[in-house]
Amino acid sequence: MESRQELHRLDEKQVQHYKRSLAFIIFSVITLVFAMATFMNPIFMKHHIAGGNSSVVVEENVNYKFDRFAKIIGAASAGNKNMLTSEQTEPIADAIIDYELGIHWFKADSTDLAQQLEHILKTKIDDNASTEAKAVKQALKKRSENAIYAIQIGFNLSGSVLAANLETLFMVINVVLILLCIAAGISIKQELHGHFSRPVKIHLTTAAGMWAGFWLMLIFVVLAALPMLLDLSNLSLIGYLLEIASGVFLELVIVGAVLFVISAIPWQLTSDH
Repeated sequence: MESRQELHRLDEKQVQHYKRSLAFIIFSVITLVFAMATFMNPIFMKHHIAGGNSSVVVEENVNYKFDRFAKIIGAASAGNKNMLTSEQTEPIADAIIDYELGIHWFKADSTDLAQQLEHILKTKIDDNASTEAKAVKQALKKRSENAIYAIQIGFNLSGSVLAANLETLFMVINVVLILLCIAAGISIKQELHGHFSRPVKIHLTTAAGMWAGFWLMLIFVVLAALPMLLDLSNLSLIGYLLEIASGVFLELVIVGAVLFVISAIPWQLTSDH
């Protein structure tokens, strides 16, 4: 009863302020850490695109770039048939992911990536490849003097340089924001320590955790459902990224659900204090 009296003595607006602030901090930290562990992690992303619908989306995207590269070197195929199989598109996608994601400094040149893609094209396109792909390989050998430039243009490696630099920028911003959120959380904890007893602090913190879990579920289930609800094929890069990210968003929905359940138990236990 003493704890309940303490709660009533305080301004209700201040209590709501604590809840909203803690919920925002919890939501932000989970989202930022999750983004660094998934979207900014080349190991995770390579594993993620290796299966499910993401592999199909990535295969189509790599084939689109390969077809553009084929046109540049004068070996375009007839029709819209995919010239590369998944065994050939996967190492190309992996090389691009390794270049764009992970911990690295700002990049200014894509020559190393282009050379790596040239090596992949020459080694992975073998006797089992399609006739069109083998024709591109032959054309690539004949134009070896400007192959790197053709790969840079055809595979839009300037976009990969931009993506790599944006990823580095986002990584730095994420770390700074996480540190700021932790500092704000510590500050709020100290404020709560001066006003509330332990059961009430647990009640407020777990209430914030429930709200954070609720918003995680609501926001990311909507984002995960967008590829199923809307035709994103005409949205180019945005549609491509949402198709790949939808599976990761579902994992974040699960994280929100777990957080909600874990927070609900102590919240209920301390509701009578």
